Amino acid sequence: MGTDAWRNWRAALENPLSNPEKHEEALYSDARFIGSKLQLGPYTVLPTMARDVPMPMALIMRCERHTSLMPELVDYRTNELLPADDSGYHGGTVSDEIAALVSLALGVRCRAGGITRVWGLRSDDPAGEPVEFDRQYLSRPGPPGTEILPAMNREVRFEDATETLATFPILQKKAAARLARAARLYSNALWWANEDPNFAWLQLVGAVEAIAAGQKSVSRPPVDVLADFHPNVWEALGDASTGTKEKVAKALAQQVGATRKFVDFVESHAPEAPQPRPEYRVDWSTMRQHMTVVYRHRSRALHDGKPFPHPMLDTPTNGPDGLPSETPVGMSAAAKGGSWMAQDMPMLLHTFEYIVRGSILNWWTRTARKNMTP
Repeated sequence: MGTDAWRNWRAALENPLSNPEKHEEALYSDARFIGSKLQLGPYTVLPTMARDVPMPMALIMRCERHTSLMPELVDYRTNELLPADDSGYHGGTVSDEIAALVSLALGVRCRAGGITRVWGLRSDDPAGEPVEFDRQYLSRPGPPGTEILPAMNREVRFEDATETLATFPILQKKAAARLARAARLYSNALWWANEDPNFAWLQLVGAVEAIAAGQKSVSRPPVDVLADFHPNVWEALGDASTGTKEKVAKALAQQVGATRKFVDFVESHAPEAPQPRPEYRVDWSTMRQHMTVVYRHRSRALHDGKPFPHPMLDTPTNGPDGLPSETPVGMSAAAKGGSWMAQDMPMLLHTFEYIVRGSILNWWTRTARKNMTP
């Protein structure tokens, strides 16, 4: 089916209406946007010049509708119900989708907050009419003064995201739907990071999974995969026969498969290490091991209700160079009834956010480039 924003954008390119329905919607962000506007096909994103507010209405998005967005339920030729189709579903509106893509492309918080102006509702006024449809006056989540993601509140330029965002309608509908779901999860993580960093970790892992689930893994013998992703199980098997090891590997194949897709995706698409590097830094050469640990924490959080280790939920420490640490500081740590060794807490949330965003953007760019190749 394709997502609503993708279908509308494609319609605007292929069969634009001469007088489309229009509305404007508020977008909230704590970033400062540089540029006159961001033109994305039928969507125009305009800065409001908002300042000195923790979470202002920083942007207005003007949307033109060039196609019906109501899914068809009946085949009118046969009067039969059509099969269910949620392939383009991500749980949000067109504005939610575009706000999430802007969030991902620029690496900032951005959230839709409801319609503020419509055209053609009661009159033909070319300036439209101000309205309050589903308006939400959004505030900044989390304790005042707390920032777990130190790169969020900064100036960003529209031009840095225009080229990437412009390729969204070029993607095939399945890829576009996966990207939209990933962007929604990513933007949720950023929005709630200061209020609930454990939730942010889960959303960021989910953002990777939204795309990685559709990727094919390189074929490997099940026992090799078991040894790679469950070293403790492999060690426990010890001198067991080859047949026993193969049975255990096959029994754990589905669980290992999800971990493997996540790890393989990040390893294949991870961005270069950020520059400059702080004193306490992640070893970028062992990304596979780091991602395996992260996914293990994700599984325990979802299935056992055990949050990510507390040091991975904390704000980064600035080193002597003034740069925020990429990892928790120290060989071990204890807090709130738990203790962990350094290998159990490979990175902080802001480091993982950088890796997730860079990986998804690299995948987006490479996928769009393939679609543009004759």
